[in-house]
Amino acid sequence: MKKAQETLIGFLMLVMIGLAIMTMVFGWAWPAIQKAQNMDEAMRLENRMIELHNAVKKAASEQGMLTVPFTIKKGMLYLDNNNSIVMKSFIDLPQVFQEQTVFGNKTMLGVLGSDEPGYLLKRGAVEFELHYINLNNTNTGKCYGIKLISGNQGAAGRGEHTVFVKWVQENSTTVAGCSSTIHEVVSINIE
Repeated sequence: MKKAQETLIGFLMLVMIGLAIMTMVFGWAWPAIQKAQNMDEAMRLENRMIELHNAVKKAASEQGMLTVPFTIKKGMLYLDNNNSIVMKSFIDLPQVFQEQTVFGNKTMLGVLGSDEPGYLLKRGAVEFELHYINLNNTNTGKCYGIKLISGNQGAAGRGEHTVFVKWVQENSTTVAGCSSTIHEVVSINIE
């Protein structure tokens, strides 16, 4: 009986020491784990915005419709009135991003055939802005661009969403610096 009690007490002491060590290691490592998860989330959002941009380009060029799955863990995705799609996320990063252009040319007028029809900005903790510009055909002076409009729902918060990207029509207008401008109108509906 006494031998069994000694064995049980010894076992419980080892378990308690093991738990204490695991708690200390977990407490020490948790902030680093959280930072790594937040950086992964920022990269996931950046890749999802690039995928959304590719869907908008494809829908505009092929005059069709595409869907993009979009998971928002913390933050919101919305269509801004200046021809932009904005993703604002509220994640804690070890360092705030300085504004940088992920892709494209951050100008109001690009060159057809050499520039992207839009650019993606990354800034803050974490905000992405996908903005569409006009592209000038330097041979003819005509400009081409993508114009975003809101579908039934142009914004979404936390959750699993599907972004419907649909070509609607083609519009001709005039824009400074172009003899005429043709816009492919694309509807963005977030469900």
